[in-house]
Amino acid sequence: MKKKILLVVGIIVTLGIISIVFLINKDNQSLNFNAVYDEIAYYYETDSGDYEQGSSNDWSNGSYALNVGKSTCNGDSNPSDILDWDSENKTVLMTSNENNNCTLYFDKAYTAQEFYEKYKNQKVGQGNLLYHDTSLENGAEDNGYRYSGNNPNNFICFGPGSEDYNKGVTGATCPDENLYRMIGYVPVELPDGTKTKLIKVIKSEFVTHDELGIESYKPKEIWSKYKHLKRIKGEIIDGFYWNEQKNNIWESSTLYYALNNNFIKKLGDNWSKKIEQVQWNVTGISGTSNSILEIYKEEMNNLKKVSAKIGLMYVADYGFAAKESAWPSGTSGYDASDIPENQWLFNGLDEWTITPYKFDDDDEEGVWYLDNAGCLDNWTSPNDDYIGVRPVFYLNSDVELVTGENIDGSDSSPYRVN
Repeated sequence: MKKKILLVVGIIVTLGIISIVFLINKDNQSLNFNAVYDEIAYYYETDSGDYEQGSSNDWSNGSYALNVGKSTCNGDSNPSDILDWDSENKTVLMTSNENNNCTLYFDKAYTAQEFYEKYKNQKVGQGNLLYHDTSLENGAEDNGYRYSGNNPNNFICFGPGSEDYNKGVTGATCPDENLYRMIGYVPVELPDGTKTKLIKVIKSEFVTHDELGIESYKPKEIWSKYKHLKRIKGEIIDGFYWNEQKNNIWESSTLYYALNNNFIKKLGDNWSKKIEQVQWNVTGISGTSNSILEIYKEEMNNLKKVSAKIGLMYVADYGFAAKESAWPSGTSGYDASDIPENQWLFNGLDEWTITPYKFDDDDEEGVWYLDNAGCLDNWTSPNDDYIGVRPVFYLNSDVELVTGENIDGSDSSPYRVN
């Protein structure tokens, strides 16, 4: 009896060791398959877009994301009921305890630097991705990357409800409320003073009062032609005060609280931790008739900064999103000619920016806003009218972008977030 017990214990220990060896892989990348019985084949996307067979160790030698829709298990395609992908831990999860025969396909997942180097100074949809070094005439001169033009392919899918799409599940689409657009990959300061570059994104469409968690709102009627919008119902959006208190101090404003408390809570922990806490420049600017470069330098002067996760677009964000020929004139003339039609950040509606208006040293009332004609103007007070809001934030440096098969960054095929 003693020998039998020892034999059983020995078998259990041996199987436990085997399981641990197969469950733990390099860089915390693992498969929770039954290592003894399952048969797994691995295929990896190459730079050319094709897939080549590799080994189970290949995914630890580069960044990849499982494409559930392209994978097969036990003869079934798109096995979303068996396979799952943990993007945080880069782990394939299997919910079936049966003996499984799977072919797994992995798409390339690009770091921000890799992604923007790949597409810089290229035509992307109906726009361009431009590298703003000192050789770009009238650009920001900060080595950032920014999208410009009418409608570039710069959409990503972000937020609760987009999990299946971001795993590549066949038939899954990105909900309209989860569409965001990348302003670019731009310099930013972290709360500890570290300077870095991060992907900056803006919600594609205007936030609703439910998403923002504000009861004091009014329906805002659309007066002019709008574009890039899918969620418009009855030609009405929800409008909000920048600050119900009559001042332009961002950190005590109505929108600051709503965005950094209510809105971010609705995103949930899994998504909000993908957003970086940064320093927002809120000193303000005195005018918009200067070139966009001069506006950008004034806006980024660092005299007053507020640490937060969520903000709004800067005046310069809007300025550099227009076609290049518009940059020397300043945003005060952006309602002229064809500029609004060649400016992807313009949706045709009144919209707040984060930037205060500086009348003089003693004034704390004015805020810059985008009007429905396409130029920047200012209210004498941030509670003069209810207008549109689109949250803006920076993705943390761990976030990767997945292109994969048939993903082009358009609103119907946004880049996946890994």
